[in-house]
Amino acid sequence: MLPFKNTVASVGLLLLINISFQGVKSECLPQCKFDGNDGNDCRDWGLVDGKFVPWYLGSRQCLDLHNIKISGLDAGSICASATTFVNDIQHGYLSSSNARLGLGVSEGGFFEQDSKNDNMVVLKNSITIGRSTYNCGTSKSTCYNAMKPYFEDDVNGKKEMNQVCQKLYDQGKNDLQLEQIILRGRLCMDYRNVNTPVPICNPLLDQLKDQMKQYPNKSCNSFQMGVGSKTPPHGCGKTSAATTVLSFKGALPIFTMSALASLVIANLYI
Repeated sequence: MLPFKNTVASVGLLLLINISFQGVKSECLPQCKFDGNDGNDCRDWGLVDGKFVPWYLGSRQCLDLHNIKISGLDAGSICASATTFVNDIQHGYLSSSNARLGLGVSEGGFFEQDSKNDNMVVLKNSITIGRSTYNCGTSKSTCYNAMKPYFEDDVNGKKEMNQVCQKLYDQGKNDLQLEQIILRGRLCMDYRNVNTPVPICNPLLDQLKDQMKQYPNKSCNSFQMGVGSKTPPHGCGKTSAATTVLSFKGALPIFTMSALASLVIANLYI
């Protein structure tokens, strides 16, 4: 008959093996990238009183209710192809951007600043692509159409387009994050002044209420802070040494199973 204490120890170790097989998954709340591919579990991490807070995102309906929209920039549509890129240069967001000065540089540049018109960026009177020269003064559309294969196939053209598009993507992401920052401040002020429930702004509003109760003397600006250079404990990826065994999913490594099995057997025969 096995001593009771050894039996309990053995059962405990067997439970440990079982837990290891099942795995204990810690909550993963990654920082939102604002790139259109974020999952529902992402958070806009911030700091309140030096402590990390995984802020929920306010819905588009909540943002619209508070008239918060930084820009209508849609980098994905602009940069979908060389054709959409050139069309936007001609008629869209990029038609008023200084970024055009960096286009066609290897060919002498497609745009220049007009010193007679407050240095406004304008299409040159003529551009050269490869061995062909195009008269833009006679037909701007001819010049724009000539740019499309340049951005589609030319190495330098593709590089220039990618550089402009990356800046557009970054700007779009920054704008979306700024909307959330502004929203937290607006919700804070509205709640303190009116205290009216706004269901379409939950769960962010409820989370904000909890923080305001915890820090009643802090200004609304305190709930708009980012993390700066600090790394939030989002719980994704790495695990600490204390939880490594409980973090395995599926079969444990052979050396771990052998070690645990040896301990069980040792306890059974002590």
